[in-house]
Amino acid sequence: MMKMGPLVAQVFLMKVVGTKLFKLKQIMNEAVKNNKYKMLDIMHHFTSGLKSLYSQMTYEGTDFVRANCGGAGYSSWSLFTEHYSLYSPVPVYEGDNTVMAQQTLSYVQKKFKNI
Repeated sequence: MMKMGPLVAQVFLMKVVGTKLFKLKQIMNEAVKNNKYKMLDIMHHFTSGLKSLYSQMTYEGTDFVRANCGGAGYSSWSLFTEHYSLYSPVPVYEGDNTVMAQQTLSYVQKKFKNI
């Protein structure tokens, strides 16, 4: 549990944030139907930052679990190898995650200057 505990906590946190984000998306969709686009900018930067964070966490978490399963984690029967090969390019689909994280940080800094 000492090894997997932090990873399980990350998964639960990702689920909670994802549920909240889904609700915000529904609110944004209703606003867009009424020609109100204020939330689009916020949601774009928020989801870009989360994509950067979540894709990296998932990639590293999958590798961590696979390695901690010993030899069985590297067996094709475990399906970790298939998941790993399918998921490993995700963090770089839209360029390096570092760039997306920097863009999100830049947006947050700009908003804090307005406070």
